[in-house]
Amino acid sequence: MKHSHLVIRLLIIPGLIVLIVLALLVFGSMQPVKHTVTRSVVLKQKPESVFAVLDKVDDLPSWSSTVARVEHLPDRNGKPATRQTMKFGMSLIATTLERKPPFRIVGSMEKEGGPVWGTWTYELTQEGDGCQVAITEEGEMKNPLFRAVGRLRGWDTTINLQLTDLARKFGERPVIQ
Repeated sequence: MKHSHLVIRLLIIPGLIVLIVLALLVFGSMQPVKHTVTRSVVLKQKPESVFAVLDKVDDLPSWSSTVARVEHLPDRNGKPATRQTMKFGMSLIATTLERKPPFRIVGSMEKEGGPVWGTWTYELTQEGDGCQVAITEEGEMKNPLFRAVGRLRGWDTTINLQLTDLARKFGERPVIQ
């Protein structure tokens, strides 16, 4: 009797795992390959002050809750590039595509040796004595499993973290819009 219970457990657990992965693949296949999401925060800082913080990529690990390490790489097509290691272990290559102080930075993200995942556009707009900081992610995920996880986690999760960390860097409480 004990032997048959063990066999059933050994079949049920892997079967459930396979079923969950298949459900995620089906769910991910129903999600669009491309997504765009924008979130913003209003800070009491001038655009020049915020731009200076965003522009110092080397300092990211000191204020970002997601970036553990930044390493400079050779330029890519004449554009500055870094390897950014996340605190959860994954690394990505970030390339600055456009830089217009103090109002705009556009960067691409890609897996090292893999495809470009998309871009992040930082737009700073004067708002009273402070500024609004908007981040727009335009992403592309071809893997349906990654799309399922991204959708379930929320496409805006990393942007919200970045805006929250940026506000805290200036000692402010963020209200994400």
